[in-house]
Amino acid sequence: LVIDPGHGGEDTGARGPAGRLEKDLTLAVARRVCAAAVDSLSVQAYLTRDTDIALDLDERAAIANNFNADIFLSIHANGSRVASASGTEVFFLSYTAVDDEARRVALQEGAVAERAPTADKDVGLILWDMAQAAQLEASSKLATSLHASIAEASLSRSRGVKQAPFRVLVGATMPASLLEIGFITNPAEEKLLFTDEHQARLTDAII
Repeated sequence: LVIDPGHGGEDTGARGPAGRLEKDLTLAVARRVCAAAVDSLSVQAYLTRDTDIALDLDERAAIANNFNADIFLSIHANGSRVASASGTEVFFLSYTAVDDEARRVALQEGAVAERAPTADKDVGLILWDMAQAAQLEASSKLATSLHASIAEASLSRSRGVKQAPFRVLVGATMPASLLEIGFITNPAEEKLLFTDEHQARLTDAII
């Protein structure tokens, strides 16, 4: 299992009204998930970053590939200009966003250019498509399972499972999902997300 704490370094991610940063939240939760995976499931688990450093989006999936991971999970916190926006949602990769909201989140976290399928593809692109398609069903099942577990724990409002062109998931050769654990721009949710109790419950739901 490779867990990716979103953002890092100069890339702070979203900022909450109280000044808390997405990069700090994702690292704190990712550390908990990594430790729980090792202690509770006795699996090998690694972080793409364990300090406040910057990583290119392409590097993150590459790290998972280098570890020959079975699962790649990228952890993020959502942001919105609407202060009341709240809830969790889980994504897996697709060429195009399922809706405008999914497109907005993908652009916020780093998106690849959306493109329509075409019959005029070179061999390299065809092979890449085949590799991604092989993981699509497994990634969908992973995202659905994560969503169900978090929803069952009633941690916050569920915003569902969606597809979007997240660059951080491109190139992963294993089932991969991106988890938005809540809206850091929501004052109440920002406060909740940084509590030990909520992070522990969230970790239990993920693992």
